[in-house]
Amino acid sequence: MIWRIWLLAALVLAMMLGVQWAPAAQDQEKPKGTEERNQPAKAPEAQAGQNEQGPKKRNPFTGNAEAIAQGRTIWMQSGCNGCHGMGGGGMGPSVMDDLWKFGGGDETLFKLIKGELPQQTMPAVFGKVLTEEQVWKIIAWIRSIYKGDPSQIVW
Repeated sequence: MIWRIWLLAALVLAMMLGVQWAPAAQDQEKPKGTEERNQPAKAPEAQAGQNEQGPKKRNPFTGNAEAIAQGRTIWMQSGCNGCHGMGGGGMGPSVMDDLWKFGGGDETLFKLIKGELPQQTMPAVFGKVLTEEQVWKIIAWIRSIYKGDPSQIVW
């Protein structure tokens, strides 16, 4: 238990010192029409996962109001808001739009939070502490606050 306190203290200190684990805020807002041209290359695993045949991992809590509320609570308790604010971004990118570096599908987002994607900038420690159920509930909450183009939804 004490290691969690030290980890949290180290993360807070790193944030106060300006250590960035996520792309700069300038990468978040792009003029219309430049999204494709300026999108970073997707990790090979993310591309392969999106093109594979067969069943994809789907969020079992999608549309479940109770789980969505729990996901918001977990978001706050886990410190996700420290980088992403209440979803609109900050030191970390916004999770309310359809601009996702590795792809926006449920399975990809799950792997990102769990720290399973190479080249990710989000600290993998969160995924090591959170259970699969907690991660799916966070994703359900993220989906509930989506403000992007409805035609871009991929989950």
